[in-house]
Order: sequence, then C-alpha cells, then structure tokens
Amino acid sequence: MLSLLKKIERPLLTKKRKRGLIIFGCIVVALGIIGYVGGLMEQSRLERDNVSIVVSEVDDDIKLDYYTTKREISAKISGISVFADVKVAGDRTSVYNRKDTSGFIKYKIENIKEGDSDVNISIVDGKRRGDKTIKIHRQTKDDYDKQELEKALSKTEEIVKKAEEDSSDENISRAKSDIDKLPEDKRGQFSERIAKLEKAKQEEKERAEKAKKEAEEKKKQEEAAAAAAAARARQQQINTQQQNTRSQPTPRQAAPAPQPSPQGPHFRSCKEARAAGYSHMRRGEPGYSPHLDGDNDGIACDKHK
Repeated sequence: MLSLLKKIERPLLTKKRKRGLIIFGCIVVALGIIGYVGGLMEQSRLERDNVSIVVSEVDDDIKLDYYTTKREISAKISGISVFADVKVAGDRTSVYNRKDTSGFIKYKIENIKEGDSDVNISIVDGKRRGDKTIKIHRQTKDDYDKQELEKALSKTEEIVKKAEEDSSDENISRAKSDIDKLPEDKRGQFSERIAKLEKAKQEEKERAEKAKKEAEEKKKQEEAAAAAAAARARQQQINTQQQNTRSQPTPRQAAPAPQPSPQGPHFRSCKEARAAGYSHMRRGEPGYSPHLDGDNDGIACDKHK
C-alpha cells in the first residue's frame, strides 16, 4: 500500500517542481525585461538630458621607473547607464559598485614601453561618448643610467668629503673602492683629491717620523751632555782635592843632630887649628867641629878658604 502511494506521489512532486522552475524562470525573465526596459529608459533620459560622461578619480599622469612594466589603472565613471560599453586600451572592462549612474573600473596595463605612451579610456553609452587619455612615462634606459650615475657621483662625493675630514685608512680605502666603480671618465676629479690626500698623509707621516728621530737624537745628545757634565764635575772634584793636598805645607825633616866628635883637639877657630897643623878636616875626623864648617859642607877649615 505504501509503495503504491509513493508511486502516485512521485509524478505529483515532479509536476510541482517543474511548475516551480517555470514560475521562477518567468520571474527572472520578467525582472530581466524590467531591468532592460529600465536601462533603456535610463539611457534615453541621460541622452535627453544631455548628461555628460565624466571620468574622475584617476591618475592621468603616471611616472614609472625603468624596471616597472605594469600598472593598474582605476577610475570612477559618472553619467552612464547599465548599457555603457567601457574600454581601456581597446579592451572591454566591466563596471563594478554601480550606484545610480556611476560606477568604478579597474584595469591592469602590462608590458609598458620605455618613454611616453598614452592609454585611452573610452565609454560609449547609446549616442553619448566619453573619453579620457592617461599619459604614462616609463623611464628609459638612458635616463635610468644617468640617474644611477648621479646617485653614484653624489655618494662618492659624500664619501670623499668624509675621507678629507677624517683621513683614516678605512675612509680612504672606502673612497677608492667607490671611485673604482665609476666610469673611467668620471673618476679623475675624485682620484686627484684622494691622491692629494694620500700625499699629505704620507708627508705628515714622514714629518712625524723625522720629528721622532730628532727627538730621539736630541735625547741622546742631552744624555751624552749630561754624562759629560757629570764626568767633568767628577774630574773637577778630583782636581780640587789634589790641589788642596798640594797646598798643605810639607813638614820639614828634623836636622840631623850633630854627631859628637871623636876625642881630639878642640879649636876655637880655623886659625888656631891651622897653627896647630890641622886643616881640611872632615866630619868625624879629629879636630872637626861644626862651628869650623861654615858652609856646612862636611869639611872644616877648607884649605882654599
């Protein structure tokens, strides 16, 4: 029984589904027709009112560097109906975020050539037209090379100035490295400045070494002079001591005590001695007496005297 009821219900459900789909399709078609008719009416109104098509909120002068070959363009388009045909660079583009008679477009441009180029935004809406030209300048290879050269020259100038302010080996080496990266015809002015800097540094080094040697030589001379002065002072002290020693009186030796005469005659004078037959008597001989030896030569009553 149940199976029989199911067999009866299936055709009924299928018919209801088909009927629903037909109704839904009719509604969609009706809405489409209504929309189409509404669009025609809007387009007719815009034409009748002579409303201008305006492209706004767009960068119409684009500058690109050498390595940029792609760019997305966006813009707002006002005064258009749903039937407006929008093309960017000849390619049809859809309008999104429509509100009233306005909407937005986006388009990505690729393979942009070097130098100047124009991209045209063209809008056709019934009998009305609107156009907007966007100018794009992509840097050329020559311009890029010139720009990079100017950057390199500016950087090298900065580094060379730093080396001139502080001529350390590190700064000079860095400046020479940057100069070597420049084209040969641009190195001259910088190389001359670095060469002049190195020469001045070498001269300063030589002056410092010379001053050091002179200081060392002066020190040696001062040490030698000090040693000589010390030697002279010691010699002078020795000489003074010797002079003091020589200036002291030498003690006289005591005169030898007169030797006692041997026993013999004693004369008061040589006349008396000669009368007695004595003369030329030597010290120690009989008859010698110191008072008879006037010249103290050890001979008393010399014959020739």
